[in-house]
Amino acid sequence: MRIDRLAAAVVGLALACRSATQTPPPSPTPMVRVAVTRGESFSPSSGDSAIRAFVPEIAPTDSGGECRLFRTRGNGATFVTAYFPSFDSARTTISVTFDSAGHLVRFADRRGGVRFNTPGATTEAQRDSAVRAARAAARSTSISFDYAIDQAIAANDGGGKPTLAVIGSVRSMENLQKLGPPTKRLALVRRLCAV
Repeated sequence: MRIDRLAAAVVGLALACRSATQTPPPSPTPMVRVAVTRGESFSPSSGDSAIRAFVPEIAPTDSGGECRLFRTRGNGATFVTAYFPSFDSARTTISVTFDSAGHLVRFADRRGGVRFNTPGATTEAQRDSAVRAARAAARSTSISFDYAIDQAIAANDGGGKPTLAVIGSVRSMENLQKLGPPTKRLALVRRLCAV
């Protein structure tokens, strides 16, 4: 009987300690809704020969340029998107993310189908469906770099054709002339948007 009470006391103490050391749920923060679309699944090719063989199907538009900049209040990150030739008639977008110290985190260059209007779509599911249909109808080329994990992906997708993509390190693609090169396109956005 005494052992049972002792065991019960130990279990009670353990539960009390566990609940005392658990962190309380975070206070509610404003939510940002981002449209995420589902598309076909694909496996990118990798290796030097695959990267050399990749050819972007859509040429970039570099004329004009209009910037949109957003800074977060929480962590101080900066998001910049440049639209070429303009926001309303964009045929190319370049999005860049910087952390609070101004270090480059992500780079994304999309050409072809870049902005999609969804007239009559009132729900998130309807908007998602309309964007997926528009993306599938027009061929696009995208180049994206994630500097934190040193990953670069270049892809041609949509237009009723299969997705063709390559993956490698940022270093393996950042200076490829056939891609822009991305370092030059990043410099263009930095000058245009003063970041």
